[in-house]
Amino acid sequence: MVIIKPLLPEDIKSKVLARIEKLIEKAKGKISKTDAWGKRHLAYPIKRHEEGYYVVLDIEMPQENTKEFENELKIQNDVLRFMLIREDNK
Repeated sequence: MVIIKPLLPEDIKSKVLARIEKLIEKAKGKISKTDAWGKRHLAYPIKRHEEGYYVVLDIEMPQENTKEFENELKIQNDVLRFMLIREDNK
């Protein structure tokens, strides 16, 4: 899950998501599903923002590349928060 700054124009949001997709490809991952939840109210302010634009990405990525991917996401200015969750194979 990625939370993007809410007041960005639509074309900038798409560029941010394209940058995230490139980071996933760089980490030898692939996106199987993208679900844009849209603008939602945050439980608490993050970087002076009361709302955020939520996008949930189902990705497959080698575990050894997740740390580098997280570090790259941390330096993205337009990303307020992100969370990686590992799903167990069923």
